[in-house]
Amino acid sequence: MTTDLPQDSERDDRSVRRRKVRALLAGGLVLGVGAAVTLAAWTDNVFGQAEFSAANWNVQGNFDGTTWGEYDQTPGNAAGSFSFSTGFNAMGPGDTVYAPVSLRVGKGSTAGGAYDAAVKLNGATPSTGALFPYLTYTVVPGVTRANCLAKSLTGGTAPIVTAGSALGVSSADSALTLPKAGTEVPLCFAVTMSPTAPTSTVAGTTTGVVTWKFDATAVVP
Repeated sequence: MTTDLPQDSERDDRSVRRRKVRALLAGGLVLGVGAAVTLAAWTDNVFGQAEFSAANWNVQGNFDGTTWGEYDQTPGNAAGSFSFSTGFNAMGPGDTVYAPVSLRVGKGSTAGGAYDAAVKLNGATPSTGALFPYLTYTVVPGVTRANCLAKSLTGGTAPIVTAGSALGVSSADSALTLPKAGTEVPLCFAVTMSPTAPTSTVAGTTTGVVTWKFDATAVVP
């Protein structure tokens, strides 16, 4: 036997189902709106920039009384050549020859840098020449170029290499200070042949080309 549901009951069931569907759809819409709000949150950025530069500082030499240069044996900057007084190429026992050189703190072609310089003079190298062992030297700051070339150490201060030192002897560390203002500091090298050098050993010999090196370090407060 078949029992037919009343039409009113069917309409009620359909109405309940529609309300449930609408409730579910409404819930989905609410969730969708919430997700959209989260994804659309405001963002912002702040950037900061800076550029850093090193202080300007180097040390320069002057060997001819006119030209300042780096003389650091890098490409284009060969070692400077000392201008020794007359007789440096024909020395005899007891002879002394003199050569001036000046140092300063500089930057590019303009004197003056960021820091003072502490300078050490390294002894001459190499020591292989036959005449090398028979020569001694001293280096005196404060002697003008004119006095040095006139074979005088007048006006100098305490030597950074004491008289009678072998050519290979170095000065003390920080033996000389160059002011950061770029003020020229003159030095006079005086080289002496031993008065007892044996003629049979040294006559006609040379030291070969020898090189002194100035090591400069910035004095950073």
